[in-house]
Amino acid sequence: MKNQSNDMQQEFFEEDEQQFDLNAYIRRYFRYWYLFPIFLAITITAAFFYLKITQPVYSTKATILIKDEQKGLSGSQGDILSELGSQFGGNKLVENEIEIIKSQNLMEQVIRELSLDVSYSTKDGLRTINLYGATPIIVKPEVITDYGMAEPMLIRMVDSTHFRFNTEEKVFSFGQRFNNQWGAFVVQKGTDSHFNDIEIDFTDSKKLAQNMLRKLTVQQPNVKSTVLELVYEDVNIRRSKDVLNKLLDVYVQSSLNDKNGEASNTLKFIENRLGLITGELGDVEKDVEAYKTNQGLTDISAESELFLQNIKENDAKLNEVSTKISILESVDNFVQNADAGATAPATYMIDDPVLVSLLTKYNELDLQRERYARTTTAKNPLLETINTQLEGTRQAIRENVQNLKRGMAVTKKNLEGINTRFSAGLRSIPKKEREYVGIKRQQSIKEELYLYLLQKREETALAYASTVTDSRLIDAPITSYNPIKPKRSTIWLGSLAAGVILPILLINLIFMLNNTVQTRDEIEKRSGSSVLGEIGLMKTVKGEPASESIIKMTSRSAVAEQFRALRTNLQYLGDGNCRTIMFTSSIGGEGKSFISINLAASLAFSDKRVILLGLDLRKPSLHERLQLSNAKGVSNYLVGQGTLDTLIHSTGVHPKFDVMVSGPIPPNPSELISNGRLPKLIAELKERYDYILIDSPPYGLVTDAALIAEQVDATLYVVRFNYTVLDHLTRIGELKRTKRFANLSVIFNGVNYGAGYGYGYGYGGYGYGYYTDDKKPKGMEFGGKLKKLVGKG
Repeated sequence: MKNQSNDMQQEFFEEDEQQFDLNAYIRRYFRYWYLFPIFLAITITAAFFYLKITQPVYSTKATILIKDEQKGLSGSQGDILSELGSQFGGNKLVENEIEIIKSQNLMEQVIRELSLDVSYSTKDGLRTINLYGATPIIVKPEVITDYGMAEPMLIRMVDSTHFRFNTEEKVFSFGQRFNNQWGAFVVQKGTDSHFNDIEIDFTDSKKLAQNMLRKLTVQQPNVKSTVLELVYEDVNIRRSKDVLNKLLDVYVQSSLNDKNGEASNTLKFIENRLGLITGELGDVEKDVEAYKTNQGLTDISAESELFLQNIKENDAKLNEVSTKISILESVDNFVQNADAGATAPATYMIDDPVLVSLLTKYNELDLQRERYARTTTAKNPLLETINTQLEGTRQAIRENVQNLKRGMAVTKKNLEGINTRFSAGLRSIPKKEREYVGIKRQQSIKEELYLYLLQKREETALAYASTVTDSRLIDAPITSYNPIKPKRSTIWLGSLAAGVILPILLINLIFMLNNTVQTRDEIEKRSGSSVLGEIGLMKTVKGEPASESIIKMTSRSAVAEQFRALRTNLQYLGDGNCRTIMFTSSIGGEGKSFISINLAASLAFSDKRVILLGLDLRKPSLHERLQLSNAKGVSNYLVGQGTLDTLIHSTGVHPKFDVMVSGPIPPNPSELISNGRLPKLIAELKERYDYILIDSPPYGLVTDAALIAEQVDATLYVVRFNYTVLDHLTRIGELKRTKRFANLSVIFNGVNYGAGYGYGYGYGGYGYGYYTDDKKPKGMEFGGKLKKLVGKG
């Protein structure tokens, strides 16, 4: 039954330990309540100045459409340009266009055209204002030094036409050229402004482009469409709109330049061919005219006409083959010398679909390489991939050209054989007529080729004139009405949250770093011992005499009442007959002497005869607190000098409260205590007094307390609030388990109830103001209100 009762009791305590007291957890923060208004004031002030100093950032958005060239021109115009469409551009990838728009090269061009490498700002109270588009001065830089790039230049307006540099007294006028440590530049007059001190910052265009690109966002809202959304963030609304507008202009112009360059190369090739054919056609026509004049030819017989027609058709085929061979040679020459800037061949004169597709692919790859070369580095993987594809396509073109040339050579040989047979037949025709037919044949061939080149030149010129951009503006740049940064509501809420969270973190850090006893629960859980009583913190004035620490037991103060409660609880020690009680602690300064004196006084006021023994022979303090002489005491008795009557003194606190001070400090306190005279002393005192209270040394420092404990009925171990280290509680638990001290209990001393002490305790939880003799400290009214808010006071 006894074991079952112990198990039930243990389960009860384990269950009690597992319960979490939220109220107590919250109340402990009230010990540092003053941190919350302090941090709130700091964070709110910081938020106020942050919002005053920080320039608002606005978001400007524009939307463009990237056209799908596969769904481009239709109808008759599409038929006319169908041959040229594949040559003057390839299908655009939206991802590629995003990278082009975000390229360093385009942004640097925007900076140059808007002169953004020179910025103007001024102070308006705590805030710095950017004066883009509203600056009273304009600086046109020619050469800027490294110092000018690193340090801003200050110009102070004297009046509407004069100004000063920095702190100089000399006055200058607008329109002059200056050469100083910032570099060489010209200062011109800007727009009218009420700002006088203008700060000019010179920035490297490459570095500025990188910073601006970080503010630019290009995204595809819908992956199924080719619409791009451009968002630029800036503190100046006008500048953000100008940047987006200029960026779109530069992007469009770059695309048009690429297309016009391709069409221009084709026109040059056709013009060169036309020049050659025109000259040859003129010579042939002159030969026809001269031959007819000289030979007097007017008509040709029907047979000659028929024979001439056959020869003409054969010669046309032979010339066509020769022309194609010439075109193939030009293609081969272009492929071999493409890197040297050779003129692009005309693919429309080639009827082989494989070669046409290879040339088209080569032109597309070459165009992509030029685009990436402008926007990426030479070692970019994309550029290297395109170069590899170009080399492969070039090799395929050369192989295809060689194959076609071999085929054309065979065809030409066959046609030449047919011409030989036709020539043999012409021998039967008169010589004059045969000569005329030969001249006429050359004229017809040249005329057909000349008309064909004229048609292609017009088609190419039409395509060149009708070149349009591959993008279309959907929404012009629009700036948000409210700034996106800083968000005022977020800053204010964040400051309030920080004003609460930071002190909580600081308080928790203090709790984590604090390794001293804070609550009664810690004592009971770590030591396994019960707390016999609590003694509140007694407010003392620095430098007052030690005698002031003796409580007036007739008063109705909280501490006096706590000593009365402790006196009452003595009947629960052991079997209720513990009359010889020792006071000890882990280290000095925990309040053994204070508690032993006041408990003895409380017992005396309850009509009990009490004597207090000063057995702290190493560092005695009872005589100082009671203002008695320490010339003779316990140490004298232990060495056999003096009698009880000569060594016992009246304290003057109460007639029934006597004391035997420690006496002279001996060289061997432990040996003196264990010499056998201590039991005799206690036995004699028991005959005279109802209670014998012993003020012993700290157990954690010397062994004297362990020797004294053998002679006492109970031990009261003093633990001080915010002073005793938590590890010392484990030692108390060991003493409890090993029963080295008889009837061991704990007294919790120096509890600061006004510092967020987090639990109620039946006879120990008295607060200030409950008794008439308690003086309410300043600020306790506010503390009391806070306690009422959490339900405990």
